Amino acid sequence: MLVVSEEIGVLLLHILCPKERQKREVKRHEQTYVWQTLLLPVLFLLVSCTSERPLQQDLINDPFPVAQAELCEVIKSIVKDAKMANMEGLQAVHLVSDKFTKFGPRNFDRQDVASTNESEATFFSSISNFKLEVKDLKIDVFGDIGIATYYPHVSFVHDGEEKKTSGRQTLVFLKTKNGWKIVHEYATPKK
Repeated sequence: MLVVSEEIGVLLLHILCPKERQKREVKRHEQTYVWQTLLLPVLFLLVSCTSERPLQQDLINDPFPVAQAELCEVIKSIVKDAKMANMEGLQAVHLVSDKFTKFGPRNFDRQDVASTNESEATFFSSISNFKLEVKDLKIDVFGDIGIATYYPHVSFVHDGEEKKTSGRQTLVFLKTKNGWKIVHEYATPKK
C-alpha cells in the first residue's frame, strides 16, 4: 500500500486531471471573491459602526444648544456676582493665562487678567446699589469657543450720585476642564 501525502496528491491531481485543477482554482477564486467583496466590507462596517469616534460637527452651522445653555448660565452667574459685588466669583470666570485680554470700559489700554481683576475690584469697592440688566443676549458657539454679545444696562451709586449707563459687551469664552472661562472681554459705552 502506497501512502501519499496530501500535497503530493494535490500535485498529482493537477498533473493528471487538469479539469479538476481548474475546478479547484475556480473554487479558490470564488472563495477569494466572496471574502473580498462581501465579508471584508461587512467587517469594515461593523468595526466603523462600533468605533467610538465622535461625529463630525459643523463648527459654522451647528448651534451647539447644550453649550449655549451652559454659557447662558455662566452669564447669569456673572450678573449675580456683579450685583452682589462677589469679586471671587467674578475673578473665577476669567482664564488665568497670559492669553487673557480685555479692552474697556474703564481703561483704554489692553489689560491682562491681573489688571482686569484689580480694576474690577477697585470699581466694585467704590460703588453701591449696582444693577445690571443684560439685553438682547446672543450666544454663538464654535466647538470649544463661545462668543456672547449683549447690551448691558447698568446703574449704580458712586459718591452719593446715581449713575446710569449702557453700551455693548462682548465676552469670548473657552471651554476648559474647569468649565467655560472668559479669554477676552470687550466693552464700549453708548455715546
